[in-house]
Amino acid sequence: MRHRLYFDVTELAGFDKGTGIQRVTRALLQALRQRPPKDWKVVAVRGDGSSGRFVTATSLAEHQLTGQPESPDEIAIEPAAGDIFLSVDLAYNITRSLREELVRFRSHGVGIYFVVYDLIPLMYPEWFEGTNAWFEGNDYLQLFNYWFDCVSEEGDGLICISESVQTDVQAWIRQHPLRRPEPPQLGYFHLGSDIAESIPSTGLPAEAGEVLARLKSATTFLMVGTLEPRKGHELALDAIEALWAEGKDVNLAFVGRAGWKIERLIERLKTHPRLGRQLFWLDGISDEYLREVYMASSALLALSCAEGFGLPLVEAAHYRLPLIARSIPVFREICADAATYFTGSSHTELHALLQQWISQRANGEILFPDNMEVLSWPESAMQLMRAVGKMRGDEFFWSIGT
Repeated sequence: MRHRLYFDVTELAGFDKGTGIQRVTRALLQALRQRPPKDWKVVAVRGDGSSGRFVTATSLAEHQLTGQPESPDEIAIEPAAGDIFLSVDLAYNITRSLREELVRFRSHGVGIYFVVYDLIPLMYPEWFEGTNAWFEGNDYLQLFNYWFDCVSEEGDGLICISESVQTDVQAWIRQHPLRRPEPPQLGYFHLGSDIAESIPSTGLPAEAGEVLARLKSATTFLMVGTLEPRKGHELALDAIEALWAEGKDVNLAFVGRAGWKIERLIERLKTHPRLGRQLFWLDGISDEYLREVYMASSALLALSCAEGFGLPLVEAAHYRLPLIARSIPVFREICADAATYFTGSSHTELHALLQQWISQRANGEILFPDNMEVLSWPESAMQLMRAVGKMRGDEFFWSIGT
C-alpha cells in the first residue's frame, strides 16, 4: 500500500504574505514533490475552519505551488494507519476542532509532526504584547501559546529549524511539564538557501533599475526581515547615520514589511532626508526583486537579538554576500567562522565595527562566506525527512524517490 504524506499549507492557502516562513513552506513542498520518499505520495492539505476538517488543498494552494489550473474539488482527508501529517507552515491560529482532528488522526495510527521555527513569543512575550492590530485583532500571544500547547501535546515529533531551537524547546518543556506521559520526540534540520527553488514570487517595480544602480554604486548594508524591535533596525540606522556624518559614501537598505512597536522607526524612515538616496525601505517586494537586491549589496546585517534560524544569512551566503551578524548562538550555529560578529550592544560599537569593516574591504581583507554550509532546498528537505524517519524508527525512510 502506498502511504501518504499530508503536507499542511493552511496559512499559504489562505494568503501568501510573502514571509520567510511561507517561502520555506513553498520550497520544501516543491522539493518533496519532486523527490518524495519512496512509495509515498505527497498531498498538500489545509485546515478548513468552517468544517473543522483538513481537506486537500486543490484550489488556491495547488495553483500557487504547481502552476496547474485550479480545481474546485477539496475533499476532507481520511488518513490511514502509517500515513504522516506534517505541518511545516506556522498555523498559529489552529482551531480547537482542527486540533481534535489531529487527535483523531493519531488514534488511527497517523504520525503527527510539526516544524518549530522558534519559541520567541513564549520566551520574550514583552516583544509581542499589545500587537493585536497587526494580527488582525487577534491576541497573538494567546494564539501562539495555544499553538505550542497543541503541537507539544498532540505531536509525535517536533522538528526544529536549528539545534538552538531544539535546545530552547527542551528547556521550555522541562520548565513547563506537559500533561502527556511522554514528551514528543525532538530533532532539527537546517533550511535551504536558493530563492529560485522556492517557487519565487516575481515582478519588479518601475523604479527597481534606479534603486539597484544606487545600491551597486556605493557600499550597501542590507537588512532583510519584518521590521520589529528585536531585529535591530534602529541600531543599524543610528550607526549608519554616524558614518554619514563622517562623510562616508554608504547605503542602508531595509527589505521587509512594517511590523509592530516600530512607530518611531517608521516615522524616521518616512521623514529621513536621505530616503531614496542612501536610505532605502523596500516594503513587501517580490522574491525576484529580493534576489537582485542581494546581488547588488555589499554586506548583510543580521542584528536580531533572537532568531530561530536566520534565513537571510544563508540566502545572502548563496550569493557570496559577506555577513555581519550579532553574536547569538543560532547565528554562530548557522555561520560558524564565516561571518564577522558584532559582540556589542550600542550603536557606537556597531559604528566602530562598520568603520573597521569598510577599511578592511578597501584593503581586500573582508571575510566571505565561502566555507559556510549552504544547503539547497532539496538537501534541506532530505534533512527534514531524515529527522522524521529517525523519529519513526525507520532509518531507510528517506530513500531514492519515485
